[in-house]
Amino acid sequence: MKLHKLIIVAAAALVMYSCVPAPLIFGGAAGGAVYTTTNDSVTDVFTMPKEQAFEVLIGIFNSENAQITLSSIADGKIEARTNNAVIYITITQFNAENIKINFSAKKHVELLPDKDTAVRIYRLFIKETVK
Repeated sequence: MKLHKLIIVAAAALVMYSCVPAPLIFGGAAGGAVYTTTNDSVTDVFTMPKEQAFEVLIGIFNSENAQITLSSIADGKIEARTNNAVIYITITQFNAENIKINFSAKKHVELLPDKDTAVRIYRLFIKETVK
């Protein structure tokens, strides 16, 4: 019981005597709980070279007017920002002829998962590779 009171007093003192607003302290803890229980990504396996998938994704981001902030074929990572979301793509070699791609996105504050954007980019990737 004393530990709970100590934590409450410490949090109140931090809010009152610093420039950290209460929603950041208590909201951040709640955001972490939501993120761990919410699935915000789409993962699928494709039969294509890693480089081809990378080029298709870069083309999708260019057509979406997204700003590419990270692009590494060697690491298999792409990060792009749109007006409303940050999109993270991870491409890994699954076996000799297949790759696994993980499409993940977060809303503009980068705390909340954005599965709708991840699914939209995934569907655009499927559409571009089926042509």
